[in-house]
Amino acid sequence: MASRGTLYLIPVPLADSVRGFDTELSVLVARITHWIVETPKVARAQLRLLCPDVDLNSLAMDSWSKHGGNDASALLKACIDGNDMGLVSDAGAPGMADPGAEVVAKAHELGITVVPWPGPSSLLLGLMASGLNGQQFSFHGYLPHDAGARKSLVARMDREAAAGSSHWFIETPYRNAKLFAELIQALSPSTRLFVGVNLSAPDEWIACHSVAQWRSTGVPSQIEAKSPAIWGIGR
Repeated sequence: MASRGTLYLIPVPLADSVRGFDTELSVLVARITHWIVETPKVARAQLRLLCPDVDLNSLAMDSWSKHGGNDASALLKACIDGNDMGLVSDAGAPGMADPGAEVVAKAHELGITVVPWPGPSSLLLGLMASGLNGQQFSFHGYLPHDAGARKSLVARMDREAAAGSSHWFIETPYRNAKLFAELIQALSPSTRLFVGVNLSAPDEWIACHSVAQWRSTGVPSQIEAKSPAIWGIGR
């Protein structure tokens, strides 16, 4: 049996900035010709940011659906045949709140070497910048769309935050202002709410205050701007 290729998990910029990326990654991106991506158009733009000299026309790209039902074995065929592959999501680290994890799980099952590459993750950047508990925390991904389920989860996170853990989540940017209003109404006044908007971008905005303080400020313009954000609560 031919030796397997390696699956590289490649973080891409969270914004139109390559802050924190190095030339070693650029060399790797230039070398890999087989990619598993979330959205091909977005992936091409991100890879161009990481490696301006990459020949986009020479790349083979297969996309996976965020709605599930992906044939991970088929997506990994190039790796099975002995070629190195790269896996990217639309922003940040692959496998975090996206179905790229399905592909990684199948790679392990097939005996393919998996190499995670250092790079930006909104969750880790938020933890670093928040001052909230980074030793005991939970990441919930996107909050439920159902209002009742979302309210129940927020109440549970608030109770567990009072016991010392921190809780992290994301939301579709156009819902940021609505989510902010829901949170400052539902959370305990002493709970601290962190919001990090456009992390790593030139206009990034970071704030962490008690809910009581947030209630006195109104909705910040940065939250109303409908930009990508990471949210955290704790004590």
